[in-house]
Formats: sequence, C-alpha cells, structure tokens
Amino acid sequence: MITTTKRRTAFRDTAGMVLMLSVLWLAPSTALAGELSEVPVALPPRLSLPDLSGQQRNLDEFAGKVLLVNFWASWCMPCIKEMPGIQRLIEAMADAPFAVIGVNVGEGERRVQTTVKRLRMEFPILLDKDSATFKGWGANVLPTAYVLDGSGRVRYVGRGPIEWDRADIVEMLLQLAEQPPHGK
Repeated sequence: MITTTKRRTAFRDTAGMVLMLSVLWLAPSTALAGELSEVPVALPPRLSLPDLSGQQRNLDEFAGKVLLVNFWASWCMPCIKEMPGIQRLIEAMADAPFAVIGVNVGEGERRVQTTVKRLRMEFPILLDKDSATFKGWGANVLPTAYVLDGSGRVRYVGRGPIEWDRADIVEMLLQLAEQPPHGK
C-alpha cells in the first residue's frame, strides 16, 4: 500500500523533473555553435584599453598581423568554453603574422586575473571595465569576436562561441595572413 507521504514524495520528484526538463528545453543552449561571418571591409572603432599590468594598449601594436579581438566575460560559459580553442589556434598560427587580444567586458581586475590564470590564457587581456568599447564596436552578445586583417580592417565577425581551431577557420586565417597589408 502506498502511503500519503510516498505519494507526495513521488509527486514532488516528478514535478521537479518536469520543471527541470522544461527549463533545459526553454533555456538557450550554450552548446550551440556561434557564427563567423564575413563582413564588408571597414576600419574598426578605436580601441585603447589597459591590460592586466595597467599598460595602455591599442590596435597599432598589432599592425601587419591578422588580429583576433575577442570580447568575453568570466561569467559567460560560452566564452569560457571557447578559450581552449583560442589557445590551440594561437599554436596553429605560430608561424604566421597573427595575434589575439582578449577584451574582458565589465569585470574587476582581480576576477579577470583569477580567470586568466585558471584558464592559462597566454595572450594579452585588456580591461573594458565600463563596457564602452564593447558597445562602441557594436557588440551586443558575449562572446563576440572580430578578425582584423594585416591592415587593421575588420573582415569577419563572430557572434557566439566559435570553435577557433577548426581546420576551415585556421585555413581562412592563414590565407588572410598571407595577404599583403593594404593602405588604410
């Protein structure tokens, strides 16, 4: 015979499972791949931000290199999930004129340093504490990335998490790196 307590427990467990499945079904998936799109060639907005050591950095430092500018935050799970792929991309592009800068959006320095250390991020991290640069670049979702050619012009935009070390993306970046820089 099933007691009232057992019925309540079974109902609560079933209701909890239905609720959990509903939330998972309705929630946006962090496993969905982002989209890397070619865009009309254009000069990017200004970018001048401090890095984790307090040094002011800007895009001129990367002249002549293909540059991946990745906007991210430590609370953004898709951002965190794509970081190992960015690190592998850096390794795959080691012999090409290529660089990555990560732009942390809206977080404090201590939190960013902890995340950088934990993820072993081995590229410059800039701090956009007030999110003004993020907004100025027209970004509205994290992660968002911009690929600049050797002349410093935006060529591709990635919205959402990208598998940066995918063979087709590496090949596209290598081809971009082989193009001679044009006048700005």
